[in-house]
Amino acid sequence: MDGEPILHILRRWPKKRSLVGLLLLAAGLGIMIYGLYLYLPVGFDFYHWYRPIPRAWLAGETHLYDKTSAEFYSPPWVAWLLLPFALLDMQWGMVALTITSAAMIGGVAHSYAQQAGARYPSLLALLAVACPYSLQVLFVGTLDAWSLLGVYLAYGAARSRNGWLLGFALLLAAAKPQNVVLTGPVLLIAARAWPLPTLARVALPPGAVLAATFVGFGLDWPLRALQHYQSFPPGVTAGYLVTSTYDATSFVGIPLSLVIPALFIGVCLLVRHVWRKGLTLDVLDLAVTMNAIVSPYMLSQSYLLLLALPWARLAARRPLLAAVPYLMSIPLLFRAQGLWDNIGLLDVTFPIILLVVLLVERRMGRRGGSVS
Repeated sequence: MDGEPILHILRRWPKKRSLVGLLLLAAGLGIMIYGLYLYLPVGFDFYHWYRPIPRAWLAGETHLYDKTSAEFYSPPWVAWLLLPFALLDMQWGMVALTITSAAMIGGVAHSYAQQAGARYPSLLALLAVACPYSLQVLFVGTLDAWSLLGVYLAYGAARSRNGWLLGFALLLAAAKPQNVVLTGPVLLIAARAWPLPTLARVALPPGAVLAATFVGFGLDWPLRALQHYQSFPPGVTAGYLVTSTYDATSFVGIPLSLVIPALFIGVCLLVRHVWRKGLTLDVLDLAVTMNAIVSPYMLSQSYLLLLALPWARLAARRPLLAAVPYLMSIPLLFRAQGLWDNIGLLDVTFPIILLVVLLVERRMGRRGGSVS
């Protein structure tokens, strides 16, 4: 009789222990969130554009792409996605955007590393979030993590032939248009052989959202966006933060007449590869990496797509090789302090080195007889 209550307690102990663990986790998250509220600085982009402009649109003070919304280059539907953050208190909105962005980076890196057979996917996810390129996104308050999630979901949709999801995912990926200059077409080329009804489903979400933007922002918003781009070209405020291949090569004296043909050949080879063999993890790795190289406008914060996708998968298979490009993020710490201006263009070497390492690793895999 006396032993029965004890046995009963022991049977229930694992459940109680799990409950205690969940309570401790919740308490830790609560402390972390409140700490972010107290000490996290409001990011430059969130303060100047991503909070005030959606609020101004909601109040009828702007239609986007006018003087009131100068230097807002995102597609118009991004203003709707930002409203839940913009309507919060300034500090809480920044905290919410930072936490969701970190969750997107870590979640995608963890999932992608798992697909590569990583023994410790959580560690790789943590490294992806803690990299200076990702920290730049988290502290500036920008939307590259959303674009990352969109690209990853689009890849999954393309593999599973889910037209609805592919359409919505490409809209999310285009939150930062420079991140889908090459990756977007590669994903669409992979879907070229789908049945016509499935292809139609891909077009429906973008078509519906585009129609809604004409209602919400006016029929002339594309023309206003073009004029706005010409009046306030991107890079004027960012200055030395722009790290496109074209800026870097021009700085060191390499003529565009040599750069552009080389990039064009690389793009053609990638398109030929996806056309013949379809969409694989290797193809996505190359597409995301080359996208950062060929995009005409690039800031190093967009390199988080390379971290959470190709780098995470590379690190799962070849940790020592993956350490090489990861170390190239260190100069950003100096640039963030304003110590390196023009030398900050060294950041452009991150995608180039990563591309070379991916090709080397691919060659090693072929020799070893294990190419994924």
